[in-house]
Amino acid sequence: MSKRPTIEAPYGTLGEWTADRADMRIKCACGRTMNMPAANILGRFKGDGEVSSKVIRLRCRGCGRRGHATVSSIPIFRR
Repeated sequence: MSKRPTIEAPYGTLGEWTADRADMRIKCACGRTMNMPAANILGRFKGDGEVSSKVIRLRCRGCGRRGHATVSSIPIFRR
């Protein structure tokens, strides 16, 4: 049974995510984890859009599956 992607962050769009300067943690169902800096989010996903519609398109470089990612935010500690 496949697990649907989940979004554990209070952001509706990628623009809101980058404006808050929170890094993104992407974890595949196979266990592979990747942390993406906030500055790279819009470039990697080819612009702004709904987080849920962009996450579904991610493909794991480890197992090759698509649509099995869990996305959560990593807050940046501001000084």
